Amino acid sequence: MLKNIRKSLIFVLMAAILLGAFSPALSFSAYAVTQEEIDELEDEKDKIAEKVKVQEDRIKELEKEQSDFLELKVALEERNAYTQQQINVNQLQLDYITDVLDQKSLELESAKRTEEEQLDKYRARVRAMEENGNYSILAIFLNAASLSDLLTAMDDVGEIMDADKKLEDEYIEARQNVETVKAQFDALKAEYDLKQEKLTAEQNSLKAQIEETNATLEELMKNIDEESETLEGFQKAVEEAQAEIDKMTEELERQRRAAIAAANGATGYYGGIVTGSGNFIWPVSCTYITSCVGNRFHPISGQWKYHSGMDIGCQFGDSIWASDGGTVCIAGVNGGYGNCVMIDHGNGYYTLYGHMSSIACSVNQTVSQGQVIGYVGSTGYSTGPHLHFEIRSGTTCLEFNDWFSGLTFAPDSGG
Repeated sequence: MLKNIRKSLIFVLMAAILLGAFSPALSFSAYAVTQEEIDELEDEKDKIAEKVKVQEDRIKELEKEQSDFLELKVALEERNAYTQQQINVNQLQLDYITDVLDQKSLELESAKRTEEEQLDKYRARVRAMEENGNYSILAIFLNAASLSDLLTAMDDVGEIMDADKKLEDEYIEARQNVETVKAQFDALKAEYDLKQEKLTAEQNSLKAQIEETNATLEELMKNIDEESETLEGFQKAVEEAQAEIDKMTEELERQRRAAIAAANGATGYYGGIVTGSGNFIWPVSCTYITSCVGNRFHPISGQWKYHSGMDIGCQFGDSIWASDGGTVCIAGVNGGYGNCVMIDHGNGYYTLYGHMSSIACSVNQTVSQGQVIGYVGSTGYSTGPHLHFEIRSGTTCLEFNDWFSGLTFAPDSGG
C-alpha cells in the first residue's frame, strides 16, 4: 500500500516537473520559438539531471548498505553452520555418555543384587550355625576326640567365615567401583548437557539475527527498487526534456534560416531538411582570386567597405557547382548579387553564389555536392564575368583558409 502511494506521488511529481519544464516547448509549433524558452527548458533539464545525480548517489548508498548486510548474513550463516556442527558432535558425545550411564546403571543394579544375595547367604549360614547345636563353639569342644580334631574343626569354621567375608568385601568393592564410574559419567553428562544448552541458545540467537538480517535485506531491496523507479522517472524526464530541446532548437534554426533567406530576398523557402557534409569543394574550375573576404575599395562605388565573399575570375558561362549538399533557399535576382543562389546546408552553414548569367535550380530544391546550380555571368554590381562566392555560418561570412588551398590571389582586381 505504501509503495503504491509513493509510486503515485512520484508520477505526480514527474508530471508536474515535465509539465513545468515543457510548457514553452508545447507551444513551439503554434508560436515562434525563442532562445530564452530553450534556455529555460535547459535549466529545467539541468535541475532534473541534478535530481538524477542525487538519486544515483542514494541508490549507491543503499546498495553499499545491502552489500554490508549480505556480508553480515554470510558471516552469521557460517557461524550458524559451525555451531550446528558443534551441536552435532556434542550430541554424539552425549549419546555415548548416556549409553554408558545406562550400562553402568544396569551393572550397579546387578552388583547391588549380588551383594545383597551374598549378604543374605552369609546371614543364613550364621543363623544356621547358631540354630544347629553341632556348630556351636561348646559343641566343637565337646565333640572333639582330640586336640587335633578340635583345632581342625576351629580352622574349618574360620576359613568358612573368612571366605564369606572376603567374598562380601569383593562384592562391596565391585559395587563401589560401579558407583564411582557412574558418578563420573553423571558429572560428564551434566557438563555436556550444559554445553549443549549454551550451543542451542547461541544457535537460536544466530537464527534470530539471520531472520532480522533477511528482513533488513528484503526492506533494502524494496527501497532500491522504489528508488530505481524514481531514478528511471527522472532519467526519462531528462531524455524527454532533451528531445523537446532538440525539437525547439531545430525549429529555432529553421526560423533563423527562414529569416536569413528572407533578408536575402528568398521567397517561399520553408527550411531545409538535407544536412551537408561540412566539407566544401571549390565551386568552379578556375582558382584565380580577384578579391578576398575583408575591407577593400569597391570597384564601382570607389568606397572603402567590407567585402563579404571571394571573387573568382572565370569565363562567361562556366559551370557553377554546389560546394556542399543542402537545400536551395534563394534562387533569383538578389540586389547587388544579381542572379543569386543561396544554399542552406542544414548544419548552420550557408553558401552564396552571385552574379550568375543563369540559374539551374529553384527554391526548396535539394542539391548534392558538385551538382550544377548555375553559370558564371556579370549580373548585379559587377565589372566583368566572375563568381562571387560566400561561406556563411548564420549571418557571419567566413574566411576560406580552413577549407581551400592552392589558390592564386590577385587582390582588388575585380568586383
